Amino acid sequence: MRPFSLLSRQEVAPISYVLTDVDDTITTNGKLHPEGLDALWKLHDSGFKVICVTGGSAGWGDTYLRQWPVEAVLSESGAVCMYREHGVIRHYVHPSIQKEGYGQRAKDLIDKVLSLVPEAKLSSDQFARIYDIAFDHGSEPPYLSREGIDRVVAICREMGAGTAVSSIHVNAWFGQFDKRRGTEAFFRDVLSLDSETMQRVSCYCGDAPNDQVMFSCFPLSFGVGNIRRHSSQMHDLPRYVAQNEGGAGFCEIAGALLANKMH
Repeated sequence: MRPFSLLSRQEVAPISYVLTDVDDTITTNGKLHPEGLDALWKLHDSGFKVICVTGGSAGWGDTYLRQWPVEAVLSESGAVCMYREHGVIRHYVHPSIQKEGYGQRAKDLIDKVLSLVPEAKLSSDQFARIYDIAFDHGSEPPYLSREGIDRVVAICREMGAGTAVSSIHVNAWFGQFDKRRGTEAFFRDVLSLDSETMQRVSCYCGDAPNDQVMFSCFPLSFGVGNIRRHSSQMHDLPRYVAQNEGGAGFCEIAGALLANKMH
């Protein structure tokens, strides 16, 4: 992971889209601080198109799209995307999701995890999720141990679910997607840009192990400072890393992009 002093204008020149995680990347300890929102506005006002890519709920995604200066929000680890088309908010659902019977499969998974891992609990915003199942491990006390997290992941995978561990949740879903494949599908089907073009004109910002699929995809990637806490558990790290954590780190990333943007 390199310091921003090594970032070049040549790397930033082709970038039109800034893809970014939300929790603990734009936010700090679960809250949106002024510097995080200010960074979003500066990127927007300079012509960058910001797209959030989050394991958070579709309900949060709808809120972000309505309140923040962003083009789209891919939520629930790539399951669903909300975006504006001629002023109308549209929903794009990943094509691998089989809607029929999904609710029952999700219920069966939840029941099994909660019975086998008594200390596990659903995220308090589970009601706002359409396809994702989120087990809270670091958002609200009591927190789940590392052993508990691993047990939840193992059970979900045994039941055929995809999984990802963020800084606050164990996310599980049924479908052939993750943050990367959800983003690629949205760019292909809605923005009419193939994967190669997407990688060339986009960068990614994140903070946690579930961002690895994005770090490995984009030649230009950034981590906020708290990525250092997880680096020993990760095999794919961002190219550049901020000094500060959370929203202050995201503000650093925005500043580095703006400073190297060719006009």
